[in-house]
Amino acid sequence: MAQNIACLIKFVEPQLKHDELDNEVRYLIDDLRDLDGMGQIRFDPILENRDAAQVRIGTRFIAHSDLLVSILRRLRDRLYYKPLETWFLFQISDFNLQIQTDRADDLIDLMATAQSGLLFSPERDYLAEAETYSRTQGELSPTELDNLNLLRQRLGLSAEQAELLNARVVGPYKTQAEKHRHFDETAAAEFDRLRHMDADQPFAPKDPWPVLQELAENLALPIPEAETIYQKHWQRYSDEAKLKTEQQAATTAEEARLATETKAKGDRQSQVQQAREHLEQYLALCRETMASRLYPSEFDQGRLDQARRLRDISIDEAIALETTVRNELYGSIESAAGVDYSRLRDMLLQQAWQEADMETEAVILKALNRDMQPVTVATVQRLPAVDLATIDALWSRYSNKRFGFKAQQQVHRSQQQIQQDDRQQWLAFQQALGWREPPSLFSQGYRPYHDLNFSLEAPLGHLPTWRWCCPSLSDRYRLSLDVMAAVIHHLGLCMPLDPVPAPAVDPAAPTVLTGGVTRAR
Repeated sequence: MAQNIACLIKFVEPQLKHDELDNEVRYLIDDLRDLDGMGQIRFDPILENRDAAQVRIGTRFIAHSDLLVSILRRLRDRLYYKPLETWFLFQISDFNLQIQTDRADDLIDLMATAQSGLLFSPERDYLAEAETYSRTQGELSPTELDNLNLLRQRLGLSAEQAELLNARVVGPYKTQAEKHRHFDETAAAEFDRLRHMDADQPFAPKDPWPVLQELAENLALPIPEAETIYQKHWQRYSDEAKLKTEQQAATTAEEARLATETKAKGDRQSQVQQAREHLEQYLALCRETMASRLYPSEFDQGRLDQARRLRDISIDEAIALETTVRNELYGSIESAAGVDYSRLRDMLLQQAWQEADMETEAVILKALNRDMQPVTVATVQRLPAVDLATIDALWSRYSNKRFGFKAQQQVHRSQQQIQQDDRQQWLAFQQALGWREPPSLFSQGYRPYHDLNFSLEAPLGHLPTWRWCCPSLSDRYRLSLDVMAAVIHHLGLCMPLDPVPAPAVDPAAPTVLTGGVTRAR
């Protein structure tokens, strides 16, 4: 049976100006009058005071109920083409249906309801009551079913019709427990989807509550109970997301720390490498400037100073490098007693042999802190091995190995092999070095110091002399045999010579027995 419907349509789009509102209302009325059966309908304006003027913002009219579907379709089409925020109200007897939207799809559900005829039938009243009951507890209780049965009889519905409507209200899940379980499983699946989205997409996913709320409404599950289930999953998801964020932050911080450390290490290595290259470059320049002279010329020293500043080398580093090169090219002057051997090196470089010999005496006495007192058997053992090696190396370097302590040790070894008597060994040793002449009837053979040979034509091991062992230089260069033995012994401890290789034996040579010992001859 057809009924009248009171319709009210009002534009609430905030962006529309006065003239635009008036045009939209006029176009709306024209569109509705074009519908079949709407030509004679009276459209009354809806006015509103804005800025001291009355503005038409909508229209109201009354139409037959069988025109409702056509009206809703035309309104839906308008929203498709021009989505303006609009308020709709449809009043059918004591039933009011209203909605505010700018989406055409929102009117589709109204069209489906109108087409089903439920707005104008007993089924509508029964369905509304059943939905009210269902939304209260999520299911139809025995008392609610009894009430609905009485309503069914009053409305003239059959038991089968009521059963279908009840099933439509409660849906496929008839009890509250089933709805709870289904909602819980669906919520869990929805949050699992969010977890995958977090892993695949850089942006934050949408809150699933709106769609879950819609599910709860469709299930007729009370919203507070649905919210409780949702909050359980949301809390778990939030905790996991927080933990993941903290882990990612920790990982990022660790990566940043490692990157910083790696960069700092690389920078330090680069700085160390650059500093090493600068030192090597300065070292090469030192070798170049000192290749032909012990100390750089004034011009070369200026070059070194400029290179030092350009390469950011400290004065102490530069001095150490120059010393290293000087020792490398001209002999080390290392001392364990704190003695400076640079003057001795200078004299030997100039081949000022006598001056170098006197300087040797001075530095040895200084190493022993003897204050120009001769060395004795008791004090000679205090001469440091480092200092003896330094003096020997300098004399050997600048005399092409003719002079020095090792040359003297070799002479002594050769005399040991010749002379059996100790006294004769020392006399022969001094004669071999050119420090003494063979004794005669009128002389013991001692030579004055100034008569010694201070040149490279001197015998092997002639220099440096041991005048630091002489008690007096007033007339003769005379050495005590005990002191000489102590000096040779100490030199053997500090600078041992390589062992003398055993003479080769010809295996083909005949042998004779002498005193029970087999010897080759």
